[in-house]
Amino acid sequence: MKKIISLALAATLAVSAFTACSTEQLNTALVDGTYRAEFKDFDRFGWKDFVEVTVADGELSEVVYDSVNEDGTKLKSEDESYKAEMESIVGTYPAKYNKDLINQFIESGKVTSVDIVAGATESTGKFKTLIVAAMKNATSGDTETEVVDNLVFEK
Repeated sequence: MKKIISLALAATLAVSAFTACSTEQLNTALVDGTYRAEFKDFDRFGWKDFVEVTVADGELSEVVYDSVNEDGTKLKSEDESYKAEMESIVGTYPAKYNKDLINQFIESGKVTSVDIVAGATESTGKFKTLIVAAMKNATSGDTETEVVDNLVFEK
């Protein structure tokens, strides 16, 4: 019984520590500038996700979440064939779920309040990871691109 209580307490503390870091993203003073976070590598489909956050007058003025292809010529949100295929299978597509994720974050100001978008579970996780990295830099004023290790999803 003590072991179970100890594990539950440890899990609660770990979640609290993560939540404290992520829920205060917009409650902390922001430094004007543009901040980018991106994954280190392209995913198994040839896309690299990124988030770009712009701060003006100490406030979040723009958030972009998208993916770029390997040769840097195409954004996933603008790829009509990708849209058609994904929408027919899961009912959503990058331009739609990107907007939803961004709006959830801006409205709440908290990463933990961003709900998983049906059909875009992996992308939701990627967005949350990248927005935390970008917002960390927005509070410190570090405008260098933050390169984040890719998330690993089991299939």
